[in-house]
Amino acid sequence: MKQGRSTVPITGIAEIIYGVEDFDTCVEFFEDYGLSRLESGSDHALFSVISGQQIRVYPLGDDRVPKSELMGPGVQECIWAVPRQQDLDGLVADLSRDHEVTIDETGTAHFVTSFGQAIGLRVFQPLPYTCCPAPTNAPGIINRMNVPRKWLSRAIPKTISHCVWTFLDVNEAFDFYSQRLGFRMSDIQKGVGIYIRAGRSTNHHNIMLADADQVLFGFDGKFRFHHVNFGVEDLDEIMAGKNYMTRKGYGDNGWGFGRHRVSSELFLYMPSPAGGEVEYGADCDQVDGNWRPRVWGAAFAAFTFIHDMPDWLKEHEPEWDVSYVTPETARYVPIKG
Repeated sequence: MKQGRSTVPITGIAEIIYGVEDFDTCVEFFEDYGLSRLESGSDHALFSVISGQQIRVYPLGDDRVPKSELMGPGVQECIWAVPRQQDLDGLVADLSRDHEVTIDETGTAHFVTSFGQAIGLRVFQPLPYTCCPAPTNAPGIINRMNVPRKWLSRAIPKTISHCVWTFLDVNEAFDFYSQRLGFRMSDIQKGVGIYIRAGRSTNHHNIMLADADQVLFGFDGKFRFHHVNFGVEDLDEIMAGKNYMTRKGYGDNGWGFGRHRVSSELFLYMPSPAGGEVEYGADCDQVDGNWRPRVWGAAFAAFTFIHDMPDWLKEHEPEWDVSYVTPETARYVPIKG
């Protein structure tokens, strides 16, 4: 199976499974964050976003939390969506050649990769939904006449767009996702990792395979969960969510509101009591088979703009550093030091 083959059927994320240290605090946090609670008990909670994608929460160490080599709390397993049972059967048949695959009572397939990550596969179709961001006016261009912008009181996430983990060997993870699950490379960030998307997804990335040894972004050399991106409508909804969470007593990760160069996405990250961070995201690049992956400098890719600039960006604007991936640059190269 060659990477990027369009017939591979994964469409995106169906569900994420959290293992958390302070269960009650996490349930309250996710409700404040804008997720819809479908059910909960003393040791289990189930949330969803508008698309029908789900977030399941258990105490860390619970028997229902998939076993893997992941360190610490956070998303212990990501269950990927396929549109039809025959698609799932084909993937399971291939993976069973060299993985122990189990099928649970819901028909979801579970396995653990050679690099220690728990992964699930499920027949799942997202619920239909649409967004209606307000048209934008600009000097000399009127798109909104006699109509004010919407007034939002909080953010309500529409999708689970992507997850990020820090891997001990980025290329090993990329080879598995691309060759066995059909993910496609979108971009490489030098010394940081590879952005990949599911074979039938247009979102710039559904996973970022981050280098666990990259100290610039606070990674500590271990296989850990880093963050999950929840897609919202536009910058207004991001900031309404930020204000609502601030009033609830939560802080951001120190960066504030910004936009990445790689993926073009608007962002607002917040530390999560469930492990890692959560991200409100909007206006991400959408790409198809005509997309040409690029290689980015680490700092240049990180931000088009950012509200609270980290110290390593304050002295000067990063130098322009972006080019297209070639056969010679199609592998991730760690940067030491």
